[in-house]
Amino acid sequence: MKKVLADKESLIEALKLALSTEYNVKRNFTQSVEIILTFKGIDMKKGDLKLREIVPLPKQPSKAKRVLVVPSFEQLEYAKKASPNVVITREELQKLQGQKRPVKKLARQNEWFLINQESMALAGRILGPALGPRGKFPTPLPNTADISEYINRFKRSVLVKTKDQPQVQVFIGTEDMKPEDLAENAIAVLNAIENKAKVETNLRNIYVKTTMGKAVKVKRA
Repeated sequence: MKKVLADKESLIEALKLALSTEYNVKRNFTQSVEIILTFKGIDMKKGDLKLREIVPLPKQPSKAKRVLVVPSFEQLEYAKKASPNVVITREELQKLQGQKRPVKKLARQNEWFLINQESMALAGRILGPALGPRGKFPTPLPNTADISEYINRFKRSVLVKTKDQPQVQVFIGTEDMKPEDLAENAIAVLNAIENKAKVETNLRNIYVKTTMGKAVKVKRA
């Protein structure tokens, strides 16, 4: 039987502690909850651990990710009905050429950029310079996609990626969510990592924490 990185019961136990007053002082804003994995025996310069995976969370966080959409003409009305945060036509995108301030604002305010395949090259030229430094990127919006389902999926999706340190830190929800729901989101992230990298032998520890709270170590079998 395949060994899991952490079971649901252990995650729930750690999350309850991370959300308790002992580890989490209430703030005047809703804090995010994150899962952190640290690794040993990995040389990031050699590319021992490379991750860049989009993971839909099974439980919708109260803070939905902001989505910008550049649909095709045929997709436009369907896209508007799906209520993304921003809808831009190809013509409107073209008008942003050379407009650094509004482009940077869009890059800063939105998390996901769903671009119809016909406009991908254009989006790369116009949005790319502002998205790249923020670790963001255009994502293709297929002509055959169910627009509503696609947009809603990205509203609850996170990017699991490695940088220059041997660790992964990923948003799994907000402090107003149930520990059980946060645990399900954490498992989705862990499964994505496990499927893309042989991490079991190099995994040092798993932690959960709120934005301003103390980290709680997750017990592992």
